[in-house]
Amino acid sequence: MERRQFLIGTAATVGAPLVAETLQSQIVRKAGVPERTYHVLGVPLRSGSLLPGNENDADAYRGARLLRRLQEVGCNAVDAGDVAIPSYLPHHSIPPIRSWPGPRIVWDCITERIVPFLRQPGQVPLMIGCDCSVVIGTVQAMMRSSLQDVYVLYVDGDFDDAVPQADHCQSAASCAVWLLTHESPFWEGPPLHPSRVSVIGWNRGSRSPQAQLGSVGLVDLRRSGVAEAARRILQSIPASAPILLHFDIDVLQQQEMPAAYFPHGEGLSLSEAQELMDVFLKDSRIKLIEVSEYAALRDLDQVYVNRLVDLLSDGLSK
Repeated sequence: MERRQFLIGTAATVGAPLVAETLQSQIVRKAGVPERTYHVLGVPLRSGSLLPGNENDADAYRGARLLRRLQEVGCNAVDAGDVAIPSYLPHHSIPPIRSWPGPRIVWDCITERIVPFLRQPGQVPLMIGCDCSVVIGTVQAMMRSSLQDVYVLYVDGDFDDAVPQADHCQSAASCAVWLLTHESPFWEGPPLHPSRVSVIGWNRGSRSPQAQLGSVGLVDLRRSGVAEAARRILQSIPASAPILLHFDIDVLQQQEMPAAYFPHGEGLSLSEAQELMDVFLKDSRIKLIEVSEYAALRDLDQVYVNRLVDLLSDGLSK
């Protein structure tokens, strides 16, 4: 391990992420090059999901040595701890959005936490242990960081574009893409134009009758080849555009990733997902990465979180 990686990893390991960040800044200044640094951040609550429960999923990634694995493949990586979230968030099943206003509170907490990173060149938040609804908070943060022309690569087994309805209670996660692309009272916005959001790898179709999103489903990925499809998607995005990469692990087939919060029988294999992420993660326009819907309670021996760590470290390797 290089000396700079040892210093950063040691500072983060002893519970001093701010010290590690300072060391990283000094290294970047000395080199004169804005190297990318990945700030690993846990989100210790899934208020936006269907059911409460797996609130400390980020701990499993840490137990699988995510930080060390990233450093071993040449990444500058810092454990920035967890996003501070109040303990009093509501849990209820009242329409239209379950546990509201809990998700909105979490989105604002995320925004406040990551904006300082996004305002610094080369600093990339890597969100773990979260549900799909966090994409609202992360896009909100990118917009407030002067990254206005945000594009979203939404890799997911579902479209997550359910419309909030007054007679039906749904999770904020199932409505995430709809909320992201529509005017509504649920967040400050402004919403993204649907053409800036690409839902990738889905095998359960759109639930919104007027969807105008970019769409590359599982069948489409396999028809053209996963890596080639990923390159085409990136080529369709302006060269100067900042990109948020959202990866819901339920895009993987259940037999290979039963630890997904809502596992799907059909989905990408791990090798196909690796092809996809190898292309996406190496694009210099990626400004934020979030890995969602891992359920640690379904992975007590940490077999599957280790597979996710493999996927991330291989994709980010230099």
